[in-house]
Amino acid sequence: MPEELEDLNEQIASLNQQGRYNEVEPLLQRALELTCQEYGENHPLYATALNDLGALYRATGEYTRSESAFLKAMDIIGDVIGQEHPDYATCVNNLAGLCRLTGDYSKAEWLFLQAWDIYGKTLGEEHFLYASNLNNLALLYQDMGDYDRAEKLQLQALEISRRTRGEDDFAYATSLSNLAVIYMAKDDLPQAEQVLRQALEVYGRTVGTEHPLYASALNNLAGLYYAKGEWSEAEQRYLQVLEVCDKIWGNEHPNYASALSSLGLVYEAAGNYDKSEQFYVQSLGIRRRILGEGHPEYVNNLNNLATLYEKMGKVSEAARLRAKAKGNSQ
Repeated sequence: MPEELEDLNEQIASLNQQGRYNEVEPLLQRALELTCQEYGENHPLYATALNDLGALYRATGEYTRSESAFLKAMDIIGDVIGQEHPDYATCVNNLAGLCRLTGDYSKAEWLFLQAWDIYGKTLGEEHFLYASNLNNLALLYQDMGDYDRAEKLQLQALEISRRTRGEDDFAYATSLSNLAVIYMAKDDLPQAEQVLRQALEVYGRTVGTEHPLYASALNNLAGLYYAKGEWSEAEQRYLQVLEVCDKIWGNEHPNYASALSSLGLVYEAAGNYDKSEQFYVQSLGIRRRILGEGHPEYVNNLNNLATLYEKMGKVSEAARLRAKAKGNSQ
């Protein structure tokens, strides 16, 4: 691999970790160009670069461009390696994840099931990619409101992780954390809390308390307390999430903005409107700079702030934000 391409890949990985997506795209485009020059367009490494570009566009809400990149990568892998290969299944899985985000649940389900079948045939049912695909399918069913099917698949993924990697492993903890979200959706909050605390303990021992997986589970626990109406506990946990996000990614990252927005919801529910406004506005600024004004998270943030302004009696300001949100989502 050319030295310039290696350097580019290191820069891309670093910028992605920091959430500096606007700076990543030109580097990815250059990496794609170099990969094409070195290996040609019908090469798995070119498809990998396309997948990376598709993942970036998915993260920034540019779903049409993301789909185009994923489809092109899938065609290359299918032609060069074949459609019964794990790498092809991974391409299918990427596209399925995009369809889930865009709300095309029937297509996402069909694609996830296709990837599941390929992984099962080629890697077997004890492989981590097979278990990961189960997790993804479970998350889709959760979005669809089919919590029983989601729970069944998460329990299956959990059991595979337990058998293959043991209970003191981050993959096991991830299934626990996902399972907790299902229990929350089914309003089984005591079970959800028990499972989340178990996940946090495992994460703490295996990846540490300053890791994205730990932050995700902690965020779920904060959401649990929010669902229970325990505003003080929810505030405390979300402040912890904010601190962990700052240590991992810094204060100009979408995950940091998400924690700010969640705190805004907590303060709004607790009746502390001034503090809620402060956190919503701060979150909005980060999302505008990092993700852009057309991203669904930015639009959702606008609507949350508008709702708050309606409660505060700032009717004209709320109407302006609603109109802006509507225009940006079209």
